[in-house]
Amino acid sequence: MAEQTSERAPLAQGFALVVGVVFLALGIAGFATSGTILGFHTGTVLDVLRTALGLLALLAAPRARTARVFGVAVFFPLLGVTIWGLLSAGTNDPSDVRRVFDPHWADNALHAVVAVLGLVVFLLPARKRATEPV
Repeated sequence: MAEQTSERAPLAQGFALVVGVVFLALGIAGFATSGTILGFHTGTVLDVLRTALGLLALLAAPRARTARVFGVAVFFPLLGVTIWGLLSAGTNDPSDVRRVFDPHWADNALHAVVAVLGLVVFLLPARKRATEPV
Protein backbone atom coordinates (compact mmCIF):
# COMPACT_ATOMS: atom_id res chain seq x y z
CA MET A 1 0.00 0.00 0.00
CA ALA A 2 1.19 3.47 -0.81
CA GLU A 3 1.07 6.21 1.75
CA GLN A 4 -0.04 9.66 0.82
CA THR A 5 2.18 12.46 2.14
CA SER A 6 1.34 16.06 2.74
CA GLU A 7 3.59 18.99 3.39
CA ARG A 8 3.46 20.98 6.64
CA ALA A 9 5.01 24.37 7.21
CA PRO A 10 3.36 25.86 10.29
CA LEU A 11 6.02 28.55 10.62
CA ALA A 12 5.52 29.70 7.03
CA GLN A 13 1.77 29.63 7.38
CA GLY A 14 1.88 31.58 10.64
CA PHE A 15 4.25 34.09 9.07
CA ALA A 16 1.92 34.59 6.10
CA LEU A 17 -1.07 35.00 8.40
CA VAL A 18 0.62 37.59 10.64
CA VAL A 19 2.04 39.52 7.68
CA GLY A 20 -1.36 39.43 6.01
CA VAL A 21 -3.20 40.83 9.00
CA VAL A 22 -0.59 43.51 9.81
CA PHE A 23 -0.10 44.72 6.24
CA LEU A 24 -3.79 44.67 5.42
CA ALA A 25 -4.57 46.66 8.56
CA LEU A 26 -1.82 49.20 7.81
CA GLY A 27 -2.91 49.49 4.18
CA ILE A 28 -6.59 50.04 4.93
CA ALA A 29 -5.85 52.39 7.82
CA GLY A 30 -3.51 54.33 5.55
CA PHE A 31 -6.30 54.93 3.06
CA ALA A 32 -8.54 56.17 5.87
CA THR A 33 -6.00 58.66 7.28
CA SER A 34 -3.09 60.73 6.10
CA GLY A 35 0.27 61.29 7.75
CA THR A 36 1.37 58.49 10.07
CA ILE A 37 -0.23 55.54 11.85
CA LEU A 38 1.64 54.22 14.89
CA GLY A 39 4.84 55.70 13.46
CA PHE A 40 4.35 54.24 9.97
CA HIS A 41 4.10 56.64 7.05
CA THR A 42 1.01 56.56 4.86
CA GLY A 43 0.87 57.37 1.19
CA THR A 44 -1.01 56.06 -1.80
CA VAL A 45 1.79 53.86 -3.13
CA LEU A 46 2.67 52.45 0.31
CA ASP A 47 -1.00 51.84 1.12
CA VAL A 48 -1.61 50.02 -2.16
CA LEU A 49 1.56 47.95 -1.69
CA ARG A 50 0.68 47.01 1.87
CA THR A 51 -2.93 46.19 1.04
CA ALA A 52 -1.90 44.01 -1.91
CA LEU A 53 0.78 42.18 0.11
CA GLY A 54 -1.68 41.70 2.97
CA LEU A 55 -4.28 40.16 0.68
CA LEU A 56 -1.70 37.92 -1.01
CA ALA A 57 -0.41 36.78 2.38
CA LEU A 58 -3.89 35.90 3.59
CA LEU A 59 -4.54 33.96 0.38
CA ALA A 60 -1.22 32.10 0.77
CA ALA A 61 -1.58 31.26 4.47
CA PRO A 62 -3.90 28.20 4.31
CA ARG A 63 -1.51 25.99 2.29
CA ALA A 64 2.07 25.17 3.27
CA ARG A 65 3.51 25.38 -0.23
CA THR A 66 1.91 28.73 -1.08
CA ALA A 67 2.95 30.16 2.30
CA ARG A 68 6.58 29.21 1.65
CA VAL A 69 6.46 30.65 -1.88
CA PHE A 70 4.93 33.83 -0.46
CA GLY A 71 7.99 34.09 1.79
CA VAL A 72 10.38 34.36 -1.13
CA ALA A 73 7.90 36.34 -3.22
CA VAL A 74 7.67 39.02 -0.54
CA PHE A 75 11.45 39.15 -0.11
CA PHE A 76 12.30 40.82 -3.40
CA PRO A 77 9.73 43.64 -3.50
CA LEU A 78 10.24 44.50 0.17
CA LEU A 79 14.01 44.46 -0.28
CA GLY A 80 13.57 46.98 -3.09
CA VAL A 81 11.21 49.11 -1.00
CA THR A 82 13.68 48.98 1.91
CA ILE A 83 16.57 50.13 -0.28
CA TRP A 84 14.38 52.89 -1.72
CA GLY A 85 13.35 53.88 1.80
CA LEU A 86 16.95 54.02 3.01
CA LEU A 87 17.85 56.27 0.08
CA SER A 88 14.81 58.41 0.80
CA ALA A 89 15.46 58.70 4.53
CA GLY A 90 19.17 59.31 4.05
CA THR A 91 18.86 62.31 1.76
CA ASN A 92 17.87 65.83 2.67
CA ASP A 93 16.71 66.77 -0.81
CA PRO A 94 13.05 65.74 -1.27
CA SER A 95 13.33 65.90 -5.05
CA ASP A 96 15.86 63.03 -5.13
CA VAL A 97 13.90 59.85 -4.53
CA ARG A 98 10.79 60.93 -2.65
CA ARG A 99 8.63 61.78 -5.63
CA VAL A 100 7.02 58.34 -5.77
CA PHE A 101 6.72 57.60 -2.05
CA ASP A 102 8.52 58.51 1.14
CA PRO A 103 8.85 55.74 3.73
CA HIS A 104 10.18 56.65 7.17
CA TRP A 105 12.61 54.72 9.39
CA ALA A 106 9.82 52.68 11.00
CA ASP A 107 8.63 51.67 7.53
CA ASN A 108 12.16 50.71 6.52
CA ALA A 109 12.58 48.56 9.64
CA LEU A 110 9.22 46.82 9.08
CA HIS A 111 9.92 46.13 5.42
CA ALA A 112 13.48 44.90 6.09
CA VAL A 113 12.41 42.56 8.90
CA VAL A 114 9.53 41.10 6.90
CA ALA A 115 11.78 40.66 3.83
CA VAL A 116 14.45 38.79 5.79
CA LEU A 117 11.90 36.66 7.66
CA GLY A 118 10.22 35.84 4.34
CA LEU A 119 13.49 34.52 2.94
CA VAL A 120 14.18 32.54 6.11
CA VAL A 121 10.69 31.02 6.07
CA PHE A 122 11.18 30.00 2.44
CA LEU A 123 14.57 28.41 3.10
CA LEU A 124 13.42 26.39 6.11
CA PRO A 125 12.54 22.83 5.10
CA ALA A 126 8.92 21.81 5.16
CA ARG A 127 7.95 18.75 7.17
CA LYS A 128 6.49 15.76 5.41
CA ARG A 129 3.58 14.11 7.12
CA ALA A 130 2.42 10.64 6.19
CA THR A 131 -1.32 10.27 6.10
CA GLU A 132 -3.51 7.20 5.93
CA PRO A 133 -2.73 4.49 3.38
CA VAL A 134 -4.39 4.97 0.03
